[in-house]
Amino acid sequence: MKLIGDGPLGFDLEKAIAQPVNGDYVYMYPPRQAYSTSAWRDLRSAIECSLASTDDQQLNLYVHFPFCRQICKFCNLYSVATIGSQFSDYVELVESELASWAKYTSQRTVDTVYLGGGTPSLLPPQDLDRVVTTIERLWSFDRTAVPEIALEVAPDTVDLKRLCELRSIGINRINLGLQTTSDRGLHAIGRRHGYEPARRSIDAALNAGFLNVCVDLIYGLPGQSLQDWDSSLEDVLEFCPQTVCAYPLTLRPNTGFARHNLVLDGGEQYAKYDLALQLLTSRGYVQETHVRYSLPGGGYRQKRNHWAGQDIIGAGAGARGYLNSVDYRNGYSVINRRNALKSYAARVRQGIPAFDSGFVLDVDEQMRRAVILGLLYLDRQSFEQRFGVDVMRIFSGEICELHSLGLLDITPRSLMLTVRGRKYRDLVILRFFSETVWKRVAQFDYME
Repeated sequence: MKLIGDGPLGFDLEKAIAQPVNGDYVYMYPPRQAYSTSAWRDLRSAIECSLASTDDQQLNLYVHFPFCRQICKFCNLYSVATIGSQFSDYVELVESELASWAKYTSQRTVDTVYLGGGTPSLLPPQDLDRVVTTIERLWSFDRTAVPEIALEVAPDTVDLKRLCELRSIGINRINLGLQTTSDRGLHAIGRRHGYEPARRSIDAALNAGFLNVCVDLIYGLPGQSLQDWDSSLEDVLEFCPQTVCAYPLTLRPNTGFARHNLVLDGGEQYAKYDLALQLLTSRGYVQETHVRYSLPGGGYRQKRNHWAGQDIIGAGAGARGYLNSVDYRNGYSVINRRNALKSYAARVRQGIPAFDSGFVLDVDEQMRRAVILGLLYLDRQSFEQRFGVDVMRIFSGEICELHSLGLLDITPRSLMLTVRGRKYRDLVILRFFSETVWKRVAQFDYME
């Protein structure tokens, strides 16, 4: 990820906003670049301790399916291009890994299940049903009682019949990775389809009876003008999906866009942010975060739970888990993608944990994460109950600076980013990185 200056306090935030500098979208702290490869026994011990500390809390499950028809040029998530049918073998591996996690957490209530990727909608519904059935059995619940069972969907992999089949196996939230409604834009990111089949997929998803249809869009794609961005938003708003995510393009190393030396203009990016905010809120959407907007009944429950500090157990090749005091990752590579999948399979078959790297958070890092993920609205009393100290005492300098710049509101009960603060959120939160995490990210070479 892109850092600014030589440390969390070593850059002029007011100047960065004025220039304006475009910040990378940060959806987790610490970023994966801060993870270290540890002896798995040490990491497992830390994970067991973390899970024991939260065994009275509800649980969230994420299952990663790393299969895609093609690797999009903006994407650095773990995935492998596939035209084969190795899905059943992979589901068997995931079932084995899930069983290992259930040993520690089977007594907990599952609040959300997210089937992500990659492109999990490539799998036949019966394979996805098999995964959900396994989760039901291991955690002893009825899938119809789970508030959110979500599936990521590529628009060109589904039609109304397939979507109805997915709905029948208990999927109640669909996340459509559209990104743009421009045929030229879709071609630029490496998609093999134009907008017309994607448009039909949105319509079909809404007609199939899903409680929550989310459409993802990206601004900052090559050649995308402000008018192009406006057109994409208007095209999607014709359908009134319950949730719209408007993500800024982030130029990740070793992606197709990064290899072509694409450069983002901060001023243009913030203008597109402003347009999305104005247009979506004028149509009745509520801004949940700086990237997500929802109508009543919409939103992204697992992400809300995640940012609120609940445990997310990740399973599958390339999956990440986010626990109270430990994060972990089940392998990763954008250079040797298939080797990472083979390594995951070997570990599961040997009966050893699938994770190969992670980060153990001490109390200081836990407090930093609580602020970074919670600054949209941070309840001061809840923070003090958890950590035994008022957040103002720990981060008084950073908080007062943000307040003086009009980025943060302070009340006796809460801290909350202002409208201006939300706009520059990905710059603001850099202030709360620890020196350790900053150094690890700065030294990361991305040759993985």
